[in-house]
Amino acid sequence: MAATPEAHDGQTDGDRAAADTYAESDRARVEAANQADRNRSMIAHGRRIGGVAGAALAGAMIAVRDVYEGAKRDQGQVVVDAPSEPHDVDRDGVELSAEEIGGTAAVAVPAQVRRPPIQTRRKSRSRSR
Repeated sequence: MAATPEAHDGQTDGDRAAADTYAESDRARVEAANQADRNRSMIAHGRRIGGVAGAALAGAMIAVRDVYEGAKRDQGQVVVDAPSEPHDVDRDGVELSAEEIGGTAAVAVPAQVRRPPIQTRRKSRSRSR
């Protein structure tokens, strides 16, 4: 019984990648069309308010906006899988060996005792007569 590269939904990884590429290009096309509609709407609004000069000023403001905002940068998302749960310093404290910190002595800091949250008292209004 040989393993097939098909997923549970019947699509292979290649099919899924092609669909993702198509969806991404479709999203970009729709975004560009929405941006063009927005710009035309701004120019039409400027024309209604100020005639040809208003339309020209609206077009200039669109150009200034595009220069100021610049091209959109892909910020990306970084996902890192950890083999275990992260160390809870508040609960467990910290213990570092001399080799880890590059010194001659190891460091151990116990966890601090949890204190109740600080709550401020409400000031009551006193009536002055």
